[in-house]
Amino acid sequence: MLLEKQHKYLEIKEKLKNDILAHKYLIGESIPSERDIAREYQVTRVTVQKAMASLVQDGFIERIHGKGMFVLKNTDTSIYILNNEKSDSILGFSREFQSKVKVTSQLLTFEVIDADHRVARHLDIAPGEKIYFIRRIRLLDDIPVLIEESNIPLSVIPEIPETVLRHGSLYRYIEDFTHRKIKDADSIIEAALFDEQMAALLNIAPGLPMLKITEVTRLDNKTAFNFSLSYNRADIFRVKNMRIER
Repeated sequence: MLLEKQHKYLEIKEKLKNDILAHKYLIGESIPSERDIAREYQVTRVTVQKAMASLVQDGFIERIHGKGMFVLKNTDTSIYILNNEKSDSILGFSREFQSKVKVTSQLLTFEVIDADHRVARHLDIAPGEKIYFIRRIRLLDDIPVLIEESNIPLSVIPEIPETVLRHGSLYRYIEDFTHRKIKDADSIIEAALFDEQMAALLNIAPGLPMLKITEVTRLDNKTAFNFSLSYNRADIFRVKNMRIER
């Protein structure tokens, strides 16, 4: 009898986990109640609670008192650290993570536009100057994890091949093109929520937490070459605390 209960607990856990990984339930959506699961598997609530506790421990679901159980993540993807204080963290998304996982991009927008006053101010150019506006979905192991928008002045980088944006490293190309090293970046990190449009692009539920990063990146001659905004899934990324000494 004990073995049967143990088997049922694992069976329920694996079935729910597989349903979550198959995106039957999106992040932020509720899963069936313990009562419904117990009825479906013809087990006691105690057995179901054990399966739920294991899924909570593995980070797949969370329990909100009075509301039910909700999906926290729907992949086996690890947690990744942004702004990790290493040199690779300013060399672009591709080079920062390519040694850990497969990094790919889905190009949404690639056009030349006039810089508005806000973008021009961050790039130290005049309003109305031509810039590349690039919008991409970035994926780790084929899982969409962030939306990235880049604003790059044509006066600094007059030519960007589309193949680089789809299959290569933009920042590596910029270093090769300019014959200069990427030197530093100023970042602002804010908490926000994904709206319906962005959530649909990342295949997650609207209203889930986001890490919004606004950044200006410069070459070693202090030329600002990219004013970027990235909208990162907070269930996958964490930000490393800076160590401050007196």
